[in-house]
Amino acid sequence: MRNGNIPVCLSLLFVVAVCTAAGISPLATQRAHIGPYQLLLSFYSLPRTEQLLNMTIQSTTPGMNLGFSQAVLAPAPGTDATAVHVTLSPDSDTPDVYDVNVTPPIRGLWLLHMTASGPAGSFAGDIPIDVLGPPAIPVWLGWLIGLSPLPLLIVFILVQVRWRKRLREWVRQEKPQRSF
Repeated sequence: MRNGNIPVCLSLLFVVAVCTAAGISPLATQRAHIGPYQLLLSFYSLPRTEQLLNMTIQSTTPGMNLGFSQAVLAPAPGTDATAVHVTLSPDSDTPDVYDVNVTPPIRGLWLLHMTASGPAGSFAGDIPIDVLGPPAIPVWLGWLIGLSPLPLLIVFILVQVRWRKRLREWVRQEKPQRSF
C-alpha cells in the first residue's frame, strides 16, 4: 500500500466507526408500571416534535413474558392535540422486547396508553412521556457543519505528504552535486 492511501483508509475507518456506533445503547431510559407489571422504556431517539420516536418497552422482571396491545399516544390535560396511533411490534433481535414507533405532532406532555397482558392478567395504563420541541438545527445539518473541516484536514495532510516527498527527492538529487 502506498503512503498516500494510509490517510484515506484511516478516514474511511473512522467514518464507518462513527456511522455504526449510533443506536447501540439507548439515549435515555424510563421506568413505569401498568398494573402489577414493572416496565422499562428505552429511548433510542429523544421524544421530539415531528420526529419519529424510536423506543423499546420490556418487563423489568427477568423471564416474564408480556404482550402489549391497543397502544395510543394521547395528549395529557393541557396539551392541545388529538390522539396518535402507535406501532407496536416484537423486536427482531431480543425476545420479550417490543419496538414502539410513533411521531408526536406537538410538544407537551403525552400519555402512552396501552394494555399489558401477562401471567397476572391484562391491565390498561398510561405512561407519561414529555415531548420536547424541535432541536435548534436539524441533526443532519449539525453533522454536516461538524464534519466539514474533515475534508480540508485530509487535503492539507495529503499536500504536506506530497510536498515532503518532493523535498526528499530534491535533496537526494542535490546531495551528490554538492562539493565541500
